[in-house]
Amino acid sequence: MTEDLPEKIQLEGIIEEDKVIITDKKGIEEFHNISYIGTIEKDNNGQEILTLSPIEVLLLSERNRILLWESNDKNKLLYDFENIITYFTQFDDRLWHKYIIYSDLRKRGYIVRTGYGDGIDFRVYKRGADFEKDSAKFLIFPVFEGNPIELRDLDKMSRVAMSSRKDLIVATVDRLSKPIYYSVKKFQILNKEDNNNINNAR
Repeated sequence: MTEDLPEKIQLEGIIEEDKVIITDKKGIEEFHNISYIGTIEKDNNGQEILTLSPIEVLLLSERNRILLWESNDKNKLLYDFENIITYFTQFDDRLWHKYIIYSDLRKRGYIVRTGYGDGIDFRVYKRGADFEKDSAKFLIFPVFEGNPIELRDLDKMSRVAMSSRKDLIVATVDRLSKPIYYSVKKFQILNKEDNNNINNAR
């Protein structure tokens, strides 16, 4: 007869606008150091806290690892996965599609961290990497239906990836909520002077 595996603990989080705070030391150890979730910061008293982004909160909620209450009041509604999506969508109306991409990458065994902003939503590390010591391998640029990609944005993202020696991946979600990835090796928009030079060389 095999022994039952211990249940994974559920930890209480504190909602602060568009993020969630974990103060429990065991939670910081388990979520950040073991699962590579969240960012360690210091509170006003110099104590370590773990700050979670909405996407990370959704992952922990889906795994039944976090407890959140409306207005941080235990006498009010205990949020479920759908409640959490509804709450955080007020800060990012593309949250659900971003989560599909994030969750898929995590299920594939990658370490996924927040990106640089300006379209680069995620940094992805090779399997088995140490995100505190190693560099990310991929930069993820999500593009969604109804929000067409601007060529200048793609050019900018391509330059950022090349300068940091990372691979740019454009990620999207199809109508069946399935993530699709496109590798962008090199992309440049020719300016007017470049076009003139090409035309003159013909």
